[in-house]
Amino acid sequence: MKKNFRPFIKGTNWALSGLLTLLGFPGCSVFHADAPEYGVPHASYTFRGRVSNESGEPVPDIKIEVARYEQEGYPALSNAEGRYSVQVQAFPSEEFAIIASDIDGEKNGAYRNDTIPVAISDSDYYDKGDDRWNHGPAQKEVNIVLKKKD
Repeated sequence: MKKNFRPFIKGTNWALSGLLTLLGFPGCSVFHADAPEYGVPHASYTFRGRVSNESGEPVPDIKIEVARYEQEGYPALSNAEGRYSVQVQAFPSEEFAIIASDIDGEKNGAYRNDTIPVAISDSDYYDKGDDRWNHGPAQKEVNIVLKKKD
């Protein structure tokens, strides 16, 4: 009985392979404008601003990070004028958090660490990208005022 099914199985395999081959190739040769894309949507975000104390004086050497994102050349430190700039490539989002940490101890005064919520709106994008996976670059000014440690 086994021998009787072998030609049937071989013939069925041959027919299915041929059918799948014929159906598969035409589907690949047609260009579809709305074809699915592979990858992850992304955008480039630049956060810059000034770190100061409650008196308005610049605070240097404050570590500035964007929560949950690690990039090359990152995190940034505020300079002598309190200025900083951090850039991250990220999944498009409307909400971020900037983390400011005093890492130099008493050198420039002792300040409390702070987390600043940042909202990104359409007006923050200065180039719209391709409106598909690349949402384009956005820039946001975030000034930070740190409080002295008690």
